[in-house]
Amino acid sequence: MKRTLLSVLACISFSTYAQIQITQANMPSINDTFRYSVSVGSNLDFKQTGANYHWDYSALSLNTQDVYKFQALTSTPYATLAFTGMPLGAIGYKIADSLGAGQFAFKNLYNFFEKKSSGWRAVGTGYTLSVLPIPAGGVYSDADEVYTFPLNYNDKDSTTFAVTTVLGNQFVQLGTLKQKGYRLNFVEGWGTITTPYGTNINCLKIKSIIFEIDSLKISTPAFNVGFPTTRVEYKWLSTTEKIPILEVLGTEVGGTFTPTQIRYRDNYRTQQGNNNGPRVSFDADKYIGTEGVDTFYFINTSRPSIGNTYKWTFTPSLGVRFIQGTSSSSARPIVIFDSAGVYSVKLEATNLGGSDDSTASNMITINKSNNNQSIAHLNASGLSVYPNPVSNTITVDAKLPFNTQYFIFDISGQMVLSGLLNENKTVDCSTLAKGTYIFILQNTNSIAYTQIIKE
Repeated sequence: MKRTLLSVLACISFSTYAQIQITQANMPSINDTFRYSVSVGSNLDFKQTGANYHWDYSALSLNTQDVYKFQALTSTPYATLAFTGMPLGAIGYKIADSLGAGQFAFKNLYNFFEKKSSGWRAVGTGYTLSVLPIPAGGVYSDADEVYTFPLNYNDKDSTTFAVTTVLGNQFVQLGTLKQKGYRLNFVEGWGTITTPYGTNINCLKIKSIIFEIDSLKISTPAFNVGFPTTRVEYKWLSTTEKIPILEVLGTEVGGTFTPTQIRYRDNYRTQQGNNNGPRVSFDADKYIGTEGVDTFYFINTSRPSIGNTYKWTFTPSLGVRFIQGTSSSSARPIVIFDSAGVYSVKLEATNLGGSDDSTASNMITINKSNNNQSIAHLNASGLSVYPNPVSNTITVDAKLPFNTQYFIFDISGQMVLSGLLNENKTVDCSTLAKGTYIFILQNTNSIAYTQIIKE
């Protein structure tokens, strides 16, 4: 009996620490959600590797947390990308709420992937521009094979990718961002990994080197620039989790790897190590306005929704005016900005379980007031036309510069009318069929749009 028991234990031990294989079954599916933590300032060695290796990253810190939410293409704001070649089965997740500043700030950024038996591939992007808040994006003409299945120790592969993202949408194009390059993947280690999430988790370690050239072209004003980038990614994949147990992104120069982003699978925690503290998140009803004119409503989506005290900080603080009885400690402040500029917004929340904060850099852009109202102002305050619904002719209710163009699109994205706005600021809509349309004005400064109904 002793020999039999020892044999069984030996088999169990071998099975626990044997090499694993990663396939499509180990990738996320639609409606999956996974929490991860972000660590910063680590002095850990992420290059160490080998066969039957144990990676001990139990000392990883906790800076912030977030959740991967994998959605069907049709459940995201970018369902119309299916008409431009995006696979209908694409799986999307939001990678950022905001990136950049001003009129060309990207909002609501998504990446889209396709899961197949041959691999996990990036197939598209989705975003909304501040200057033209209509969902847009790009579809890869050459998909980025993030993983080629099955993944086994010592596997190597090299793949290319290419995607053109239109800056604008089917109505108006302001320029393009082209990204192309190639990816080298090396399954350079296997063994077990320990993080704050768990101990001795069976895993494969993948090193990826991505060489990429990004080309940005802006139509107005004319601007064209290209710049190469090289990045290194380390990922520890398991058969028990559908996102990496640990992923580290960075750069490598002269054999020295410098991490720029560290994320690991985790449970809900706070910096104090308990589960009762707040989780801060917020938004605003718009991102662009005019000094002393536009009212901004800040939307507090922090959890839990009760039992917290709040502190809002605006940088710069000059010209920030709280109205309607709200203040910097209100859960949902209402603000007018009396000075032009670009503002960052920080929200801190505290309760008996701890505290948390979140900062949206360069979130709000405030333009100078202009008595000769421009389309840039209209884009912030809302384009006004009348009558709406319209029978024959609509009139634009604003002072506009010369050479302002108008475009009218039906709900399928087809342009049905266009031209230069006349001195009376009227547009003949008598030839339009009954229905809903998008009315767009454009000049050299920016763009404004609204919805009109033909009765």
